[in-house]
Order: sequence, then structure tokens, then C-alpha cells
Amino acid sequence: MTPIERLVEHFGGQTKTALALGVTQAAVSYWVTGAYSMSAKTAFKAEELTNGLISARELCAEPKNAVSVA
Repeated sequence: MTPIERLVEHFGGQTKTALALGVTQAAVSYWVTGAYSMSAKTAFKAEELTNGLISARELCAEPKNAVSVA
């Protein structure tokens, strides 16, 4: 399971993840598919909201050919 998938599981779905992080569900979907990578700002917010369970470092590991968004 990827860090993004773990994050989505932690929050209980893509929509709840998006609401928690202040992004769109589409952005979360892009992260899950690897089309885009999460921005450092959002990754640090996710780390804080998960109490370090999922680190910003894990979340910012860019998949090949990814573009950073949200």
C-alpha cells in the first residue's frame, strides 16, 4: 500500500481526505493514481493531521512523470 493509499484509508475515503486537507477529491484521486504528486505544504498538513503516522517525506516521494499539485 502506498503512503497516499494509507492516508486515504486513515481518513476513510478520498472525499474525507480532501475535506481534511482542504483540497478537491479530484486532487486526491490524482495522487492515488500517481498522475500528480502532493505539494510539500499539503504533505506537512497531512503529517500533522495523522499525528506523524504518515510522514510528509513519504507523501512527497514523487512518482515518475508526476506534476506537483495542491
